[in-house]
Amino acid sequence: MKYICHILLLCILSSCSFFQSRSGDTLLARVGDSHLYESEINSLQSNEFSSADSLMFKQQYINSWAKQELLLQKAVLNINQEGLEIEKRLEAYRRSLMIHAYEQKLIQQGMDTLVLDEQLQNYYEQHTEDYLLSEKILKVMFLKASQMAPKLDSISDWFFDKDTLRLDLIEAYSHQYAKRFYNNPKEWLTWEDFEDTFPSELDISRLSAKKNTMLIKDSLDVYLVRLHHLKEQGQIAPLEYVSDEIKSILLNQRKLKTLEVIQSKLLEDAKKSKQFEIY
Repeated sequence: MKYICHILLLCILSSCSFFQSRSGDTLLARVGDSHLYESEINSLQSNEFSSADSLMFKQQYINSWAKQELLLQKAVLNINQEGLEIEKRLEAYRRSLMIHAYEQKLIQQGMDTLVLDEQLQNYYEQHTEDYLLSEKILKVMFLKASQMAPKLDSISDWFFDKDTLRLDLIEAYSHQYAKRFYNNPKEWLTWEDFEDTFPSELDISRLSAKKNTMLIKDSLDVYLVRLHHLKEQGQIAPLEYVSDEIKSILLNQRKLKTLEVIQSKLLEDAKKSKQFEIY
């Protein structure tokens, strides 16, 4: 049935006699005096859609649009619009949009968006109780290679040496033989995201601050893990893990302060120029 719908829709879309044009645009559907044109749908479609996906999307959108238009037309006939105060609400919404757009323009022109490390640190220290971890996070290096890969003993030595981390040799080996290699000292991963990189049958739960290295195997591959840092659930999150969130908070506070200053200045200027008077 789905294929029949596709074929029917394709026939409709390809039928020149069915469509009208509006400056080169193609009419797809009509409900009373309302018309739906192809350009209105094309702007909503993803470039990654296949031909079949695109046809299905158009069919669903046309049906959804028709339902909304039919409901609207029935509503116009059966609802007392005066009681809804539509014009008043639209005007209030228009005013709100205009004020918001102007405020954003003033903020962009006058607000300092630079947040210093010292400011992040101060806020973090004053609000540490707000940043207790809801799950484990870690910094880690791991490598996945075939059990048939050469020099597995060597890569294990470089990975697990307690005194020296031979990162140069590990990276060179990974470029040649690893199926996957990850090492980002600046990024904290959630335990769940880290766990998802391994087949479900492998148990990585023994990895801990005390046992910070691990070598495990499945039927085809070998996995080497070296833990750099681990924070348990309930511990205070490290600053670098929450710095983006804190920066957003500080900028929002600065934004509100900037708006307050702007509004106060506008009010005072209006009073001085007699543009604003209270009777």
